[in-house]
Amino acid sequence: MLFFPTPYPDELLFSLCSRYYVRSGNISYKGTLDDLYSNRSLTASISLPSGISSLIKNMPPFSKMNEEQVIHQHTLFLFNSAFLPFERAKTIHTEMCSNDGKGVYVRSGLNASAVTQNEFLRYCKDCVQEDRELFGELYWHRNHQISGIHCCLKHYTPLYDSDIKVVGSNKHRFAIPTLENCSAKKSVLDGVAEKTRLEYIMHCKKLKKSILQILEQPYVHHPLEWFDQKYRNKLANMGLAYYTGRVKQKDWREYFQTIYSEEVLHLFHSPLRGNQDWLSQIVQKNRKSFHPVRHLLVILALELTIEEIFKKSLPQPFGQPNYPCQNIVCEYYNVPIIENVSITLCEKTKIPIGTFTCPKCEFSYTRRGPDQNEADKFRRTRVKSYGSLWERKLQEFSKSGIGLRELSRRMGADPNTIRRFLNSEEETGLEIENTENFVTQDQQSWLSMQKECSHKSIKQLRDANKALYMRLYRRDREWLKANSPKSLKRASSVRIDWNKRDEEILAEVTKVVEELLNPENKPVRVTVGKVGYLIGERALLEKKLDKLPLTKSFLHQKVEAIEKFQHRRIYYAIKRSRAIGEVLVSWKILRGAGIKETNKWTEIVNRILADL
Repeated sequence: MLFFPTPYPDELLFSLCSRYYVRSGNISYKGTLDDLYSNRSLTASISLPSGISSLIKNMPPFSKMNEEQVIHQHTLFLFNSAFLPFERAKTIHTEMCSNDGKGVYVRSGLNASAVTQNEFLRYCKDCVQEDRELFGELYWHRNHQISGIHCCLKHYTPLYDSDIKVVGSNKHRFAIPTLENCSAKKSVLDGVAEKTRLEYIMHCKKLKKSILQILEQPYVHHPLEWFDQKYRNKLANMGLAYYTGRVKQKDWREYFQTIYSEEVLHLFHSPLRGNQDWLSQIVQKNRKSFHPVRHLLVILALELTIEEIFKKSLPQPFGQPNYPCQNIVCEYYNVPIIENVSITLCEKTKIPIGTFTCPKCEFSYTRRGPDQNEADKFRRTRVKSYGSLWERKLQEFSKSGIGLRELSRRMGADPNTIRRFLNSEEETGLEIENTENFVTQDQQSWLSMQKECSHKSIKQLRDANKALYMRLYRRDREWLKANSPKSLKRASSVRIDWNKRDEEILAEVTKVVEELLNPENKPVRVTVGKVGYLIGERALLEKKLDKLPLTKSFLHQKVEAIEKFQHRRIYYAIKRSRAIGEVLVSWKILRGAGIKETNKWTEIVNRILADL
């Protein structure tokens, strides 16, 4: 090419190519693709275009643009790949550079995401005015095209759909923004209640810094589990998760809903549906990726920063490895040699307890957490096991005639502990000599007791001589099991009156189903599992329904297919829109009902609206 337009701030590559198309005087889009990429079959993609390497090769000799500059500054690569693992992000980058980018949107997760892609290129009215005054022409802004963000991050005014389709149009088409194709057609924020609109814009203001940080600089890519571990650690500090990583899902959901209203989450394309939706899954250990907007909503709710998410290492209640050995007689005493910590929770206080074991001397100790500072690494709560080295050293020192208090100082243990170990070792010698005799005698006693009391069960024999039973249990559990009365399974003497049970369950089921189908309540799908859960008899309905013919017949009539349930959600969305005075249009109704906008459902909604 003899020339290429100079990029404007935050300009999409599609916009640059469109400006070239207009200025080149080409009469066909294919000719422009030939100039730009030497390839007429490439698609004029918006977010993650391909053919970048070919474009750079065709740049004018004086051009200083390179692949990284184009991809990082003029596409949505940095935003859409920020929360993806390194290998997947690298593959997307490679395919964007190549002439074959068919798998880019699949690998990025955008195709499968519930955060829908924009149907049209979008613009801000205030930006249009500023661009005309500053540059004398309009261009497509990159941050205006982020899915789920419906207001300008500079002016906080609504973004409007232009006439230029992102999908479903000529895939080779280039188009610059003009006053004709940017004539304020439609905005997602149109018709939204004022309170919801203000709340949504407030959250966008808070998200702005994080969005621009991700758009403007590349961060290190981390594995998918990196992010859920970050979230769980923060939740643990907030009391919304345990330090073992298990999240208190109900508390977490309630907290999240105090930050975002249901209406605002719909605007972010991130509504909450059921107990196992994206909100619960994003803080679980999984291999699933989530749309960047959903990550940003969680980051904002947890009051984290982008630097804390991407740059800081994962926080641990006991700091980062390695940990010091606390055995005073070990050559690695106070040396950070322990690589791993086993974390459990205190049953009463639920605070983390770390167990540390030296791989050299087997000395094992615990520490209550979380650590408050670096010095806490050299603190211990109690010793679980002193290890063979410590016990050997104790024997050596004790034989040299050292006093108890000096032994205590040298061994790093209190005098009572030293005395206990020395006494137990003296007793051990005698015990080893007599163990075989004791075991043989106990076994004979146990067998004799069974002959005398042949009618007694193992529990009755144990109660008759608990000490004998416990000695055998500790010393030879397998022998005790093999030489004890077999426990008999008792046949259930209770017979269930299934007819009466059927009538009782039917009454409960009828009441619950009526409540679920009440048009005043938010729609919940009627399923056997849901009804069983609500009456506290889910297992009964799922496994024994054939024994409840009346209940089965009733549920067969009331259980909803997905499409029937979707219709009920549409009627509820219409009713709610009417109550707040919103204009009844199909796309709004579908969004309010949480149904993906398709030709089929648009026609159904239009028919329903026509009949009302």
